Amino acid sequence: MQVLKDELRHKILLESQHLFLQYGYDRTSLQMIADKVNISKSNLYHYFKNKEELFYELTDGAAAGLKKLIMRFRDKRFDPRTGAREYQVLLTEEVISLLLAEKYGLLLIMEQAKGTRYEGLRPSLIDMFAAKTAPLLADEDNCDLIAQIMARNLIDGTVQILKNRVRPREVRVNLNRLVEYHTKGVHALLK
Repeated sequence: MQVLKDELRHKILLESQHLFLQYGYDRTSLQMIADKVNISKSNLYHYFKNKEELFYELTDGAAAGLKKLIMRFRDKRFDPRTGAREYQVLLTEEVISLLLAEKYGLLLIMEQAKGTRYEGLRPSLIDMFAAKTAPLLADEDNCDLIAQIMARNLIDGTVQILKNRVRPREVRVNLNRLVEYHTKGVHALLK
């Protein structure tokens, strides 16, 4: 009997993930999930107490990995003044590991988290990257704007790669290209 419960729980998580990715957290209802899994809404409550618990089950691993990456970035391990190649390798390998391990959780956090505790995370990441880059840029009059644009391009590009690439090799190749583009852009504008 436990095997059936585990299978149903897994199916609930899988269908919830699909619905959240398609409609977002705020526009997905427990009734939609129950209907997709072909169970009653009351039966769904035997597995998850609410929609929030379901969403966080799908995203907390990704959020923990992202937090770890952010802490490394804040600790200056990812410093654009490091040699371009070293910076690119560090950034790419750390990010790729997270992307491959937590692809769908990250997509949920970055694209479909309206109404959750992760709702403002994407803009916060962009602001953090921009704040780290702006003081290094040579054009002091426009450094904040340019840093914002560069940071947004990096985050948005990463999300697009996740959305459009399925195979790990494709993710790796495209992310390497994006980071190389980003890194060369940063270095071209440094003081």
